Order: sequence, then C-alpha cells, then structure tokens
Amino acid sequence: MKQGQLFFRLLLAGMFLSMSIRGYAKEKADSLILYRIYEYQRALNKDISDIEDHVYAKFRFNVEKRNATLWLIPTMYVLAKDPREYIRESYNKVHFEDSHHYDINSQVLAGTIRRNRQAMPTLLDYMTPNIYDIDLYDGHILSPFNRINRHYYRYKQKHLNDGTTRLDFRPKLYNTQLLNGYAIVETETGRIIRTVLNGEFDMITFRTEILQGNEGPLSLMPKRCTTVGTFRFVGNRISALFDATYHCQKTLADSITKVSSRELMDSIRPVPLTETDKRIYEEYDLRHVPDSTGQDTVPKKTNLLKKVLWDTIGDQLVTPIAAETDVAEFYLSPIINPLYLRYSKSRGFSYKMRLNARYTFSPHRYLTFKPTFGYNFKQRQFYFTAPLRMTYNPKRNGYAEIVWGNGNRISNYTVMDQINHEHQDTLDIEDLDMDKFKDNHLQVFNNIMLFDWLDIESGIVFHQRLAVKKDLMRQYGMPTEYRSFAPMIGLKFSPWLNRGPVFSIDWERSFKNVFDSNIAYERWEFDAQWKYRIPGLRVLNLRSGLGFYSDKHDNYFLDFTNFRDNNLPEGWDDNWSGDFQLLRSRVYNESDYYIRGNISYESPLLFAKWVPYLGKYIEKERLYVSAVILDHTRPYTEIGYGFTNRYLSVGLFASFMNRHFQRFGVSFDFELFKRW
Repeated sequence: MKQGQLFFRLLLAGMFLSMSIRGYAKEKADSLILYRIYEYQRALNKDISDIEDHVYAKFRFNVEKRNATLWLIPTMYVLAKDPREYIRESYNKVHFEDSHHYDINSQVLAGTIRRNRQAMPTLLDYMTPNIYDIDLYDGHILSPFNRINRHYYRYKQKHLNDGTTRLDFRPKLYNTQLLNGYAIVETETGRIIRTVLNGEFDMITFRTEILQGNEGPLSLMPKRCTTVGTFRFVGNRISALFDATYHCQKTLADSITKVSSRELMDSIRPVPLTETDKRIYEEYDLRHVPDSTGQDTVPKKTNLLKKVLWDTIGDQLVTPIAAETDVAEFYLSPIINPLYLRYSKSRGFSYKMRLNARYTFSPHRYLTFKPTFGYNFKQRQFYFTAPLRMTYNPKRNGYAEIVWGNGNRISNYTVMDQINHEHQDTLDIEDLDMDKFKDNHLQVFNNIMLFDWLDIESGIVFHQRLAVKKDLMRQYGMPTEYRSFAPMIGLKFSPWLNRGPVFSIDWERSFKNVFDSNIAYERWEFDAQWKYRIPGLRVLNLRSGLGFYSDKHDNYFLDFTNFRDNNLPEGWDDNWSGDFQLLRSRVYNESDYYIRGNISYESPLLFAKWVPYLGKYIEKERLYVSAVILDHTRPYTEIGYGFTNRYLSVGLFASFMNRHFQRFGVSFDFELFKRW
C-alpha cells in the first residue's frame, strides 16, 4: 500500500514538473518573440528623423441614428441633418521629426461634408499610429508591443508555416487604455508585418488593421491603416470608416494648402473609390446641380425661419468659428458649449470661452492674440485675460507681450484696520464686503532666452483696484481706488533644459506718485517645478516655492503671482496638481509670506482598474498632496484623489489645519468631447 502511494505521489510530481517545464518553455518562447520585437524597434528607431511622406486619407460616415443632442457635439453639427452618408478625402504631406513628433499639412480636400469641415476629428489620431511606442495615439492607449507595457497584457503565440508567428494579446484587466488583438510577426527578425487592434476610447469602439512598411526605418511606420469605428452617444449612432494610404507617389508644390478640388483629388488619388464612395458622390451631385435659373434641381422644403435658425444662427452658436489663410488664423470656441462648465465647492460654477488669433509676418515674426473669457456664477463676476504677443525671435524665445485682464477680487486688510481703528463701534465691516476690491491690471514685458538654460523677463505691471462698496468707503472717508505701478524682473533657470526641474525668481517693486500710484511695496517670489514623465503615461508633478514682501507701506495689497486663486482653470490638464482646491479665496491675500509644496502622481491604471465595470472606463488617476505655511496660521494641508474619463474629471479633496480635519470638497470639469 505504501509503495502504491509512493508511486502515485511520484507520478503526480512528474506530471506537475512536466507541466511546469512546458509552461516555462512556452513563457520563454513568448518572451523571445517579444524580445525580438523590442530589439527590432530599438535598432531602427534612431533612423526615423527628417522623413517626409505623402498620405491619402478617406473618411466615410453613415449616420444610423441621430437626435437633437448631436448639435451640441463640436464638429458633429455638420452631420446633424440630411443626408445620412458622407465622404471626406484629403491628400496630406507629413513631416516626421522623429518617431514621436510629426506635422501634418493637408494639401487637397474633397468630399460631401459642408465646407469640407472635419467630423469626428479624433479619427485623425488613428492616422499615424506608432505601434512600437509606449502610447499608440498621442498620449492614450498603451501599445502591447512596447517593453514598458508588457505587464499590462497576456500573450499567446502560434508559429505559422511561412516563417511568421501569430502573436495574440489581451489585457490582464480590461480598460479603455488597453487593447486586444493579434499581430503577424516575422519570426527571425521580430518585424511586425500586420496587426489588428480592437479597443474603445472616447465613445468610439474601433477595429484597426495596420499593414507596416517592408524594410528599413519605414517598416516602423504604417503602409496602410484601416479603421472601422462606431460612435454612440445618447441615442446617436454613427459608423465610420477611415482608410489611410502611405508612401503615395504624387508630389504637390508646398504652396498648395487646403485646396478644395475634387478634380485635383481625382488626379492624385492613389486607390480607386469603392462603389459606395461613388454612390455618395453621385447623390451629392444630384442635390447640388443647378438648373437654368441657377437654383438647385431638388426643391428645398424648408422655410426661411428654419433656414435662418438652423444654417446661420445654429451653426455659429454650437460650432467653433474658424478661418485660415496663408498668413492669418482665427478660432473662437462655440458660444453655446456646456462642456466648458466647471464646478468646485469653493468657487461654484464657472463658464469660459477662448479665442485664438494669429497673424504671420514671416517665419520668425508673428503676432498672437489668445484671450480667455469666463463668468463665475457664485461671484456674479465676468473675468477675462487678454494676452497680445509679438514673437520676434522664436529660436531664442524672444517676444514682447501685453496682458490686460481683470483678476480675482482681492482684500485689503490695512484699509479694514484703519476703519476699525477710527470707527470701533460701527457696522460689522466683514459682513459688508468693504475689504473687497475689483482688480484691473495691465502688464507689459519682454522675454528673451540669453542662454539655452536662462530666460529673462522684464517689464512693468500696473494695477487699478476699485472698491466693491464705493458708497460705504466714501462714508468712512476712505479712497475708493488704489493704483500701483511696479517694474518687474523675472529669471527662469532650466539647468537640465527640458529634462529636469525649472527654477524661477520674480521681483516686483511699486513706487508711489508714478502714474498716479498711491501704493508702494517690494515683493520676491521663488518657485521650482518639475513634471517628471515616467514610462507608461505616468507623471510625477513636483512644485515648491516661497514668496514674501520685503518692503511694505500703508494701504498695500498682498497679491502674489505664484500663490493665488484661479477662477478660470482648465480642468484636468491645468493646475489641479499645483493649486489648492479648498483654500478660501481671502486666505491668499492675508499673509506677508508663504511657503508651499505640491506633489501629484498620475497614472492610467492605479486603483480604479480593480472596480468592476467602472474601472474599465477610467482613463487616468491622480493622487494629490499639497501644503502651505502662512503668517498667523498653522500649516494647511490638502490631500486628494482624482480621475478622468471620456465624460468628466472629478477631484475629491480633504483639507487639514495642523493635522486636524477641516473640510471636504469636490471639483469637477466636463471633459466630454474636449478632444473633438
């Protein structure tokens, strides 16, 4: 009996050992083909520099279901009414600085979309996928063929008879930043011949088939890329086909830029149109062929009111207003766009718009105007900042700039102290907002890079601060307006260029009786910032700084440059990692000095990936720790957690005063269609 038990145990041990050996051998084989893929990319990646290519791209859309919400989606307004099928073609020149940076110049356009506008522009990300890079599409979707991302995927291989290997991959945990699919790999070299990618990102479910180049550095880039995608949103469903053909032989003059011509496109198109493409063009031509009177042959059944509301007013309200020539560009964000709405507990709701204009005098001289407008509903105040910049030496970061704006409301406690001293038994001043002032400011300065590691900025800053409660100020015999005129100098040090922290020193001094200035002060600020990018789309944000007033006179305002409230932030991509979310606005203007530190860590897959269903749609997560020491107060600390996805960004924050819990708050921004 004992011999039988011994034999049985040895048999089981042998079976487990055999299975372990086979599993280990399989893992080694999978590792070998992956290692060859990594080495193939590493050997040729350095050769991708200063390469030009011509790319033909075709988009085809089929609007299967739609409703009124389609009007509110930027760039989708053009698909919001009949017909339901569209086509758009472009012939482009692409210049690759390296495998990570490239410029696309559209030379010829044709199609049936009104004014040749773009629809679903996120599909352009699928135009130049770099399957060997960490991120496939400009900051999102982790490639299964990069060494850094290997621990996110499971692999399975099968050797084929033609000297190739089929490598299947799927994510260990399903997430919108990960893919599944397969690749056909040349077994001996590790060159990827063809790959199929299946994924979902930003409300588009897609399947992409990529045929890579044949040899040399071009084998790291696509030769043909076809994407079939489906967009779904609140009952809308649009299917799209995107087809890009690389290495086109026809070369056009550089002077040809965004020319709308179907005849020219017919002469340079590298692949013939399909029967479906031809039908869409034919139906479009039938709708737009004029008769002898110059009118469309198909009568329009729309009245004047509908035409005005839909085509004119509606088009301008819910779509960006843009224009471009050889020397000038203009862009205004949609006037009605709920996606620019933001909320935080301390600041309430705010809404903003942007304008971007540029005029080019020469490649080395151009004028830009980029104002931002916004309204804070809690404060009932309109905010704006309008920077006008003339760049005269882009190589040395040389520019002159004028910035006009109305900043956050600011408090002046020296005014309150004076009133309290003279009228000790009068009204409660704090409840009357007598310490609040509106702040109009004008800044004129010049910046130049003296060395690759040193920028110097010099100019003047003018502030006009007007009392919110002018009548009460007059009642107490106090001025209703304070002015300051201050020369300023700023130094920015980048000792490691773009690969390390950036240090800055700012000095500002106001003098009385200059341009009616009635305030004198001197302020110093020191700041250090480092956005350390970690492979795998992870980012460590570090910031520290201090500021103080070295010279103060009567009626001065405590107003720092690097430590202030921001009523018009930009959401996830702005300064959530460098701001205090729960600090009350008046606290920024109460201390003669500050010492601050901010740390945040960002990762595409942190905690939420373990949450069933929800974790699949979380794109990035952040952890926050911020602290500041102020005059006459204990250390203030905030900790927080945030995440972003296709719909919104959410931040959850808790504040502590000297390690004692103070309050909890939430901030959120709409991220919906911000990439559109």
